[in-house]
Amino acid sequence: MRAQSAANAIELSGFGLAYRRAGRQLVILHDVGLELAAGGFYLLVGGSGSGKSTLLRFLTGLWDAREPPPRVSGVARILGRRVRSHYPSGLRARVAAVLQDEGLLDELSPRANVELALRAAGRSPKLALGLLSQSGLGDPPATVAQLSGGMRKRVAVARALALEPELMLFDEPTAGLDAESAEQVAALLHETHHAARVPRTTIVVTHDIDAFHALADRILEIDPENHTLAESETGPIGRTQTAGSPKLDEDPALYGARQVLLSSAALGQTMVEALVRLPPLHLRLVARSVVRYLVEPALFTVLAGVTIGGLATFFSLDNNPLEGAFTSELLTGVGKVLVSVLVPLMAGFFFTARMAAGAAARIGTMKRTNQVAALQLMGIRPADYLLTPLVWSMGLAMPVITAAGIVGAALSSYLSYRLFTGASAYGWVVSFFRTVEREDIRFILLKAVISGFLVAALTYHLAVGPKRSGRDVGNAVNSCIVLGMVTVLLVHSVLTIVEFT
Repeated sequence: MRAQSAANAIELSGFGLAYRRAGRQLVILHDVGLELAAGGFYLLVGGSGSGKSTLLRFLTGLWDAREPPPRVSGVARILGRRVRSHYPSGLRARVAAVLQDEGLLDELSPRANVELALRAAGRSPKLALGLLSQSGLGDPPATVAQLSGGMRKRVAVARALALEPELMLFDEPTAGLDAESAEQVAALLHETHHAARVPRTTIVVTHDIDAFHALADRILEIDPENHTLAESETGPIGRTQTAGSPKLDEDPALYGARQVLLSSAALGQTMVEALVRLPPLHLRLVARSVVRYLVEPALFTVLAGVTIGGLATFFSLDNNPLEGAFTSELLTGVGKVLVSVLVPLMAGFFFTARMAAGAAARIGTMKRTNQVAALQLMGIRPADYLLTPLVWSMGLAMPVITAAGIVGAALSSYLSYRLFTGASAYGWVVSFFRTVEREDIRFILLKAVISGFLVAALTYHLAVGPKRSGRDVGNAVNSCIVLGMVTVLLVHSVLTIVEFT
């Protein structure tokens, strides 16, 4: 049962908000007092860089665990709940937001985006078309890529409405739209605000005052010079106070040390989540992901196995210093090394370079375009939606792909052996697999599963870190390839030494 709505949607008393970046503490607000009545339609305005989006992210709890949390002073209550450096989990189901990058999930249709939010809220997915129609999009296209800018806003509104929030926030909802479309979106937000079954508080962060001015109950303005949240000329909205002078400097060494600690803690948290969130909640997503990770790298890995198996056999026999003697013994050695060491390692390298890099690019882009934030706002754990399918996909696919590589290497080895010696298949089988034992198979499987798990967790960890530019996404992909292959090498090296000693 949802908690009873507070008389004030937002209460600030002696409130200060600052965030830390690159050794600097940047102050947004200082010693602000404000009471914002529930049920109103409000605008939050201010110049570029004044901190509007930062305040919105504080109100929604969207700060990254790998960065220092916002520094909060005084008292802040949202829907009656006290908010400090950690966002109360009880607010997740009561607060919704549509960010400037709408965060629509590209792999889902517009309708499926809304259905996902409905399921997350415990409501029937059949309501999706009604919500889309309410948002002015009764017949949505089949894919997100077909949506225009205005249509994207409408789908994002419908998805947010699926949560039936008590507090709704919009970040620049008319950005990039022409004047007519902006007025239509503004009217839509106002209509849905008043159509809510439960009284709703709506806050719109915007530069476009013209589109909203006639619709707003009150307007709040952030003054970046005085760090105040002040009432506008349209009338009083609450109490605003300022005092003192905020400190901006922070020791860069302290900031750097904090970043290292936060990053290390986040990596540990990712590994724990990979285990704790292993039971899949989104079964279809996991199934599709597993199939994809089995199919896409298969041919590439088999061809690599064929190449290495044929070449290893040919050069071993061709460079036999005893001119044909002990051919069987040479083939036995080739089989042992290929099956137990080289092909599993090669398969791990190719799989990581092909699949982990693609996953890092996809999830990194989702982070950059606020799709990960949208999952959080819907009350969906990103680990459940992204990490769990990745762990299952890599954990199951890597052993199968390794086996496919071994089969390709074995067949190629046989063909090379047959061309070189003309001997029978039976002789090749007896020699090639003579010393390949059950223990080898067990360690091959162990290497593949452990490598798959660790590479999946590492890929997710690198991809969901802070992404402020496309360059950050590219750096995550490069790091994923390098560190993923190093991880595979270490796992195979350690377990191979354990097996043979």
